[in-house]
Amino acid sequence: MIGRKFALWLSLAFGVLALTAPASSTAAGEEPCNGSVELCGRSLDQVVLPGTHNSMSNEEYGWALPNQHYSIPTQLDMGIRAFLVDTHYGKPNGSGKITNVGEAEGHATDATIYFCHEYCTLGSTELVPELAKVAAFLSSHPREVLVFVNESYVDPTDFAKAVTESGLIDYVYTGSTDTYPTLGQMIAQNQRVLMLSESGTGSVSWYHAAYQGAMQETPYDFRVSEAGDPLTTRQGMDLLTGASTLDSTCRPNRGGTSGNLFLMNHWVNGYLDNSNPTVPDPAVAQVLNQREVLVNRARACETRRGKLPNIVAVDDFGDGDLMGAVRELNGLTRPLLSLRRPARRAVRAGRKATYKLTVRNLGDDDAPSVKVCVAVPKRLAVKPKCRSLSLNMGESRTVKFSVRTRRKGRGAGKVTFKVSGWGDTVATSAGLKVKPLKKRNPA
Repeated sequence: MIGRKFALWLSLAFGVLALTAPASSTAAGEEPCNGSVELCGRSLDQVVLPGTHNSMSNEEYGWALPNQHYSIPTQLDMGIRAFLVDTHYGKPNGSGKITNVGEAEGHATDATIYFCHEYCTLGSTELVPELAKVAAFLSSHPREVLVFVNESYVDPTDFAKAVTESGLIDYVYTGSTDTYPTLGQMIAQNQRVLMLSESGTGSVSWYHAAYQGAMQETPYDFRVSEAGDPLTTRQGMDLLTGASTLDSTCRPNRGGTSGNLFLMNHWVNGYLDNSNPTVPDPAVAQVLNQREVLVNRARACETRRGKLPNIVAVDDFGDGDLMGAVRELNGLTRPLLSLRRPARRAVRAGRKATYKLTVRNLGDDDAPSVKVCVAVPKRLAVKPKCRSLSLNMGESRTVKFSVRTRRKGRGAGKVTFKVSGWGDTVATSAGLKVKPLKKRNPA
């Protein structure tokens, strides 16, 4: 099931991203920050990050009532860079499940810390091993910056201990939240994970109180109106999609208007048919996570609050086009993929024209699935099947395409090559000339 949804997410990304020209201006030695060289000179509070709500609650790990399709490690691989999580103490209950332990008891008994959403019996993931996977990702992806916002029900010193044991402490940002360095500076200092808490932070210097000066946000419960009246799922969705109501959805909530970082909460709980008011429904995310919907609301929030959101947090991010929306909001124009234009070809009708297309991954990540498609003039040739390939970070690969010309084809045209993957689509073209078959001399 997860594999099918991953493929669906990729196909949606391929389908809606606009074509861009190859990044011919990318100089040798330029290295991207969070996937783009254009972000390196921006401070953290000038960047828009793709985020997930209840990031730990996911279908991949078998959680009940999940908010996401994918686990945090998979989300990292797919480009998510901000995570809204919950942590609780817990203990095994003898039936293969984890039961919540209160904060005072958990701290006193040195209980294990888990990612849980309210009730650990519905789903739990032990904190230290999962954070170790995040640390491993950062080790292999040295130019990525992340933000964690923790709804914590554990003692801050115990959370800090877990971060240390996992190895994630090696990447934690220790600076101020009054002003932020650029992404390039955070990467150079290897302080690439900002840790925020929705509750107390104790004496942990790198653990920052989210809503006490570090961050501001929008409302997050759209099952009630601004006046406090209950709403259906559909009515909540209308708030987030209607031009006349967007301003209201951007009003200040926790953190007032003082935090340098700005979180846009963008989800509605409940089934689309309103049969359950609390369970997340991917059908709702399919609507709310569309690129146009996300961009329009973010722009409305920019108008009301004086700045773009820095975190756009959604449910079921694989549905819709969160990545495309964030790319647009960041104003990115340079692609992660680069193409070298193939040479033009001239062949006799009925013969094959072979093109060599070189694709390069300029991003700071492996691209596990890159799709290469070719469009040909129908009067001249038969369209070949699309190809898939993987590109490691910095890798270039040459793909051969044989285009079979029609026996009755005549004239010249353009063959277009489109390469899609990892939130980017690039295209180039090459000429095709089809010459008539030589006439045979009569015997």
